[in-house]
Amino acid sequence: MTKSIQSNIATALRKVGSEECLDKAKTIENPSHSIHTLNFRNLALNSSDVIAIANCLNPKEENQHQLIRSISFSYNPLLGNSGAIALAKKLPKSLHEIGLVNCGISEEGGMELLNWMKNSTELKMACIEQNNFSEKLKNQFQQFGANNPQMVLVF
Repeated sequence: MTKSIQSNIATALRKVGSEECLDKAKTIENPSHSIHTLNFRNLALNSSDVIAIANCLNPKEENQHQLIRSISFSYNPLLGNSGAIALAKKLPKSLHEIGLVNCGISEEGGMELLNWMKNSTELKMACIEQNNFSEKLKNQFQQFGANNPQMVLVF
């Protein structure tokens, strides 16, 4: 990940302004921090905050595909459908792990995530439980998981 992207993510976190986000911004900008794992768990982020972070990601930047391996926004219940949709449009297809547990996502956001998963190239684990998916969408996730036994899918 380029320095400017790290800086942009830190700026987005600083705009949230909570103590947890300010600490996370410092961690991300620390040169010794491994950018392979981006952990935004339990930061009380809302959909606007997540969209701002997602907009810092550029799925066409080759360097990101090599560096970002895991990302989690779990336990941010205000992420919602608009945050999930923004992430699905910006996440690198080579991501290995994604966590979106208890993020207030329902049908629209869930479908976008499923479509992203279907196009991902290296996904090994997706934890998306405790969201508001219908039985129909859960069945689609189950079918996707059955067709991709190399991946752990928790929904």
